[in-house]
Amino acid sequence: MNAYKHHREIILLGLPPVTAEVKGMWPNGYPVHKGETESSINFATLYAKNNGITADQQLLRREWLNFVATLLQAGFHLQIIPFPEELNRPGSLYHDAVFIRDGGLIFRGIWIKSRFSVKDRVLEGEFHSRLVESKLKKTVVSLPKGSYLEGGDVNYLETAGGSYYFGGLSRSNRKGHDFVREIIRPDNYILVESEGYHLDTVFTPVVTADNKLAALIIAGGSIKPDSLAQLRATGIPIIEVSAQDSSGSGDTLGDYSVNALIAPGVMVNCSRFSTPGVEETLQKLGIERYVAPLTSFKYAGGSVHCLTNEVY
Repeated sequence: MNAYKHHREIILLGLPPVTAEVKGMWPNGYPVHKGETESSINFATLYAKNNGITADQQLLRREWLNFVATLLQAGFHLQIIPFPEELNRPGSLYHDAVFIRDGGLIFRGIWIKSRFSVKDRVLEGEFHSRLVESKLKKTVVSLPKGSYLEGGDVNYLETAGGSYYFGGLSRSNRKGHDFVREIIRPDNYILVESEGYHLDTVFTPVVTADNKLAALIIAGGSIKPDSLAQLRATGIPIIEVSAQDSSGSGDTLGDYSVNALIAPGVMVNCSRFSTPGVEETLQKLGIERYVAPLTSFKYAGGSVHCLTNEVY
């Protein structure tokens, strides 16, 4: 067992309870959201809407329970916070709140609260903040006016070779990331423009058991050329994956394999990478792989990374 395996504490939001009025998760279908730009639309929910797909409640709950068991098996310590009763209301479209990643990020004793560019998600961000403040006793810090930041657009790492902050510029803006930068003060600060509605739908780092940043897995076709060049300029090895391992392309929905939770020597995602050679590369790097299928969550555009948030 490597020394860093149990180094991560993770918070999750539990599923909303089934009531007489609300019949589970996304009971009215998957809401279609987008931020300030056309490229920030959630392709998965649009796919579900166009194809008449609704959540299979029994499958969803089975997958979620297996997901929790898989995280425990992978060595993560979990704090599962009950779903806020106030959001479990008839006709509510705020059930994307289960994706607690998007609500903000924890750094030391504070919760940096997201400011959603998706107006329909503002309310769930309020509840995330209240829950983290009351359950984890963190001080909530809000972004200044004109700043936008959603947690799915942030990937922050503290490694043996320094700290790294990767920020997406899809539903978040530079002003939002710069505000966080002043708080965290990472050694490396890289902003990425992509067609993914959040950075974590096109990008995941890979960290080895000795806590070194060994590679970046990216859906290269979805990242703007200037940003791709900037990532390559870091000297960190790049592993490119197909659109199928991301959100998909055209009329084909992807698997969201790149939406992964990582820790030193560990990666948890919803499926094996279909791009040839990727799994073999991870094996050579000594990465312990854990897979928890999340079909029902895929149609909401989220997976393992979206459902989790680190307590730094």
